[in-house]
Amino acid sequence: MPMRTHELHPAIVHAPLALLPAAAIADLVATARPRDRGLDAVGRALWWSAAAGGLAAGLAGMAASQEIEVPSEHARDAMFLHGIGNLGLVVAAFGVAAWRSRNRACLTTALSGMAASAAATYTAYLGGELVYGHGAGVRALGGAASEAPPLFSAAAPGRLARDAVRGLRWLLSRGARAVTGRERVDRTALGPLAEAGTGAEPPPHGARTDGAGLAIPPA
Repeated sequence: MPMRTHELHPAIVHAPLALLPAAAIADLVATARPRDRGLDAVGRALWWSAAAGGLAAGLAGMAASQEIEVPSEHARDAMFLHGIGNLGLVVAAFGVAAWRSRNRACLTTALSGMAASAAATYTAYLGGELVYGHGAGVRALGGAASEAPPLFSAAAPGRLARDAVRGLRWLLSRGARAVTGRERVDRTALGPLAEAGTGAEPPPHGARTDGAGLAIPPA
């Protein structure tokens, strides 16, 4: 079975997850050894690599969001939080990379990289929950996913670009509706972070929830 376009995201997403902490460690060591310009250059290159890898994985993920089916609104909210979190991380990574192009490594960039790595690990957890908890992209596929072209085909670049634009539009419009209060996001879609300190149990996978994230009992 040929690899299809919606399968590109999980194939490349691990690159930025490895490059971000590598950039943070390189900057930390370069800060401790300020005379070593080689280490500083390595950190700078790793920041640009992490940003570029995050952009590629993000675009592939936005395309996949338009090609796979999710089983519930709860899962759709988790997909939104996964995507909007990663979008923020990519923008931040490019900001640090641009700053590092003109400046030496410092403790601030190292700590920024560590914080970004922790955030990326959590958004990756949300992505894993989509797959292993909700079956997104791995259950029997229909609709857009069943029609997705093979990744290594002439039709794939155009399909990826078109669906990435649609995915970005969906992400931004959903974010705007959430910020303005026109649409609520189920807080339990954040997973353990939403339940930290509350003692509440998250609803079962596939359960219907109200606007506050509480499970709605079956009729």
